[in-house]
Amino acid sequence: MDNFSPQQCLQCGKPLTGRVDKKFCDAYCRNSYNNQNMSIDELMIKATNTVLRKNRRILKSLCPEGKTVVRRSILDTMGYDYRYFTSLYVSSRVTYYFCYDYGLAVIEEGGKQKALIVHRQDYMEGYSPIKSSQSK
Repeated sequence: MDNFSPQQCLQCGKPLTGRVDKKFCDAYCRNSYNNQNMSIDELMIKATNTVLRKNRRILKSLCPEGKTVVRRSILDTMGYDYRYFTSLYVSSRVTYYFCYDYGLAVIEEGGKQKALIVHRQDYMEGYSPIKSSQSK
């Protein structure tokens, strides 16, 4: 390749100006190129993190004071995905499924399913990380 011919953007093909080792014309083209070339594993991780962040946002919005009880149907309506959590805390009465720093325990109260939502406390530092060998 001739050193004097202009390089082209790997995403859009426009001629590049500036640094000799430049590969993209702008940040948009760089991000588009990288997103298109993500591996299947990276896409799965990105999708999982998106669900976890959404779950945490839902729990945080429902629990401004550190502890609350809401109808489970509210979580369902808001799109909470019970399959995704980051850690467990097993108390003597219930198991909390944590999504980062907010925990959720589904309980029966008055014949209806409710959700007990808590913000992680200091005494919960001995929580159990998720392990595939754990059983419910």
